[in-house]
Amino acid sequence: MRFVVPLLFFLLSCTYRPEPEWVTSQPQAEGYWFGIGIVLKPFYGNDCREEALNKALAEISAQISVQVSGSFKSVVEEHNLDLNEIITSVIQTRVDNTLPEIDSVSFFDNKDRCGILARLSKATYYETIEKQQRNAVKTALGFLDKAESKFQIKAFSFLSEAMNEIAPYVDVPIQEEYPVGSGKIVNLYSYVKLLASTFINQFSLVPDQESIEIKLGFSRDILLGIKVVDNKGAPIENVPVNCYIDKNNKSSIALSDVDGRCIFTVPSIADDKPIQYVNFEVNMDEIIENTQLFGILPQIQAQSILKVIPPQIFIQISENNLGEATINPYIQPVIMEFFSRHFSANFVDNNNADLIISGIVNTRSNSDTANDFVIYQVFGDVTISISNGKTGEEIIKKSFNKVQGSDFQSNQEAANQSLKKISEKITEDFLPEIIELIK
Repeated sequence: MRFVVPLLFFLLSCTYRPEPEWVTSQPQAEGYWFGIGIVLKPFYGNDCREEALNKALAEISAQISVQVSGSFKSVVEEHNLDLNEIITSVIQTRVDNTLPEIDSVSFFDNKDRCGILARLSKATYYETIEKQQRNAVKTALGFLDKAESKFQIKAFSFLSEAMNEIAPYVDVPIQEEYPVGSGKIVNLYSYVKLLASTFINQFSLVPDQESIEIKLGFSRDILLGIKVVDNKGAPIENVPVNCYIDKNNKSSIALSDVDGRCIFTVPSIADDKPIQYVNFEVNMDEIIENTQLFGILPQIQAQSILKVIPPQIFIQISENNLGEATINPYIQPVIMEFFSRHFSANFVDNNNADLIISGIVNTRSNSDTANDFVIYQVFGDVTISISNGKTGEEIIKKSFNKVQGSDFQSNQEAANQSLKKISEKITEDFLPEIIELIK
């Protein structure tokens, strides 16, 4: 019996392990950042310790974030940068680079939860950052040499590489001798930004035509050319250029060829304004990686004036209702309204037009009397052809046959119902095709 108490004490001491004090009171020590990670159970992941460590690292990252945010604030404001985007990238880089220097100080694991206490020495952190900064600067200087060796589109890739190298460290001014051996000291970040702007200002866009006249809806075969040249007039190859009328709508993009030329079709015209503008713009996001690191860059742009002229249309629809010419036609007004709304068309009375629209509409009844259900039935047929007035080429031809109209009163009303249905079919199933065909 005398062994019962010691044995019981031993068993209790094995099953009950008090959690360390740092769980409720985070340690404070000058020269360190501490992080605590706690994982509640049941935990269904692979490794409770690893999960706790990730949470502790997140706490240390948050403290580094405060430090980085403060040191970057003046840089961001001075250079008109996006604070959140820059800091997020920098913090991730710095945390990733200092992970090997983070110590796991303590760990506990019981039935309710597990936890870890980690720390990072500030001195070690700054030593690591300084060493990495020196390596980054050395690499960046190499890219700068390549960028300045010869002006070409590839130079922007070298500038992007140089900027990516030094971006995580620009919270402290990087003063360097550049060119190496020149005795000239420059702020490396400012120098890379200035060089990018200098290179951009060597571009020019020269449109083939300052003014282009087009007919609304007839721009398919019209090509717009522009040339990319440097400040000496020499062509620049492989420059991405956007072409658009309205920047909110889809633009097209082309790379300049060996002669510096880009060719575009006319962008979609959203309205019938008589004067519009085609915009050409070098796509800086395509030639400079992470443009937000460079702040506000010059834009390389040019414009051509579009003089938009309404098309001339000759329309002749023969519409017969039960064998007689229709006094109040159904079909021709529908077609005219469509071309007026979409193309601001002018309708002319001769075939010297841009488009010639012709058609035949007939309605017919099988009987002069109603059927067994006391319903009059009439069937309508229509064929419409649209041709290019200049070439005579048929653009589209469409037929709708046996379109039934019904009425309880007369064949005449049944015929009118057939014509209404035909006009609806033309509006829904025929006319929308024309927009894509002639544009």
